[in-house]
Amino acid sequence: MNATHDAAQIRALELEVRKQNEHFHPLELIPYFRRWPHSDLRDLLYTLIWSCLIGFAFTAIALMFGTRPSWRLVQEMLLFSICIGYNIHMLFYIASRAGCERWVNARGKLVLTAYYTVIPSAGVVLGVMLASLVMGRDVSRMLGSPSWMLVVAVNAMIISLIIGVIYFWREKSLVADMRIAAERERHAQAERAATLANLRALQAQIEPHFLFNTLANVVGLIHPQPDTAKLMLERFIAYLRASLAASREESTTLAAEFELMKNFLGILQIRMGDRLAVETELPAALSAFSLPPMLLQPLVENAIKHGLEPKIDGGTLTLTARETEGEVEIVVADTGAGFSGATSNGIGLKNVRERIEKIFDGRGHLRIEENAPCGTRVVITLPRN
Repeated sequence: MNATHDAAQIRALELEVRKQNEHFHPLELIPYFRRWPHSDLRDLLYTLIWSCLIGFAFTAIALMFGTRPSWRLVQEMLLFSICIGYNIHMLFYIASRAGCERWVNARGKLVLTAYYTVIPSAGVVLGVMLASLVMGRDVSRMLGSPSWMLVVAVNAMIISLIIGVIYFWREKSLVADMRIAAERERHAQAERAATLANLRALQAQIEPHFLFNTLANVVGLIHPQPDTAKLMLERFIAYLRASLAASREESTTLAAEFELMKNFLGILQIRMGDRLAVETELPAALSAFSLPPMLLQPLVENAIKHGLEPKIDGGTLTLTARETEGEVEIVVADTGAGFSGATSNGIGLKNVRERIEKIFDGRGHLRIEENAPCGTRVVITLPRN
């Protein structure tokens, strides 16, 4: 079963490569000429340039074999090369329009080899005849001359060989490139799967001390302040319901994340009393903005644990979001003791930074700043699209 699947994949890859190869021009062997996309006008111009290069090459070969150098020799070689080049171009164009190339590509390498032999050979014969007519030579006499026909046959063989080698080299190169790309994609998918599994595990974590401290506070408030205990328990249930739901999702909205943090901070406000003030600001236009779940809680926890709780008179925690040029900026700021560099036992700033970098492919950032006149600002910058 696996062998059949692999064979089908290889066949599909070959067909895709040959489909891409249909519009490949030999001049694209030179990297400079790959910058312009395929078009009929481009290919006509490329054929002129390619034919002139071949003409100069044949001129050089003729001079190497003792032909006297002259401007007439260059003109004749260029004329023959251009006529041959455009006849081959025309025949390939007609075959492509008639759907021959796709038919040939589906028939295997033997048919492909015949295709890339017959068309260039026919193009050489037609091109030589056309150039001879332009030069005023008697084509019928040339066709009856064995030596002239031998020259045409040798030229046809050389040009067919050049075109065939270029095509099959291009095919091998494309196959190699596509296999490398497929392998990279498999590696990327494996990394994404591992990252998502790790993120889900991280999302599912709840600070043990927060859980136990909250339940202990509820128990301690039941008799002296039953209404406060009830309020705390309601907020705790709302927080747990939202956080557990978020742990099963790959993304959430900014509005849902802010609501989750309001429940989280509501519990902390009951615990800390007047020592904790909370301010939030979320523009309506950003309510539906998508981001990874549980991204803000580690920042809020750090602000409380390392900034506001150690400070005797506490302070204010501000949670805001705003849109900049193509980006969304989320800020968690406190007026506490300042960030000391410590991390919490759960999801720390390091995990948040890693999540942002992996999920947004390096386009998201986290930075830590001083919050004048006191405290810390943690700024998350995410791409808008």
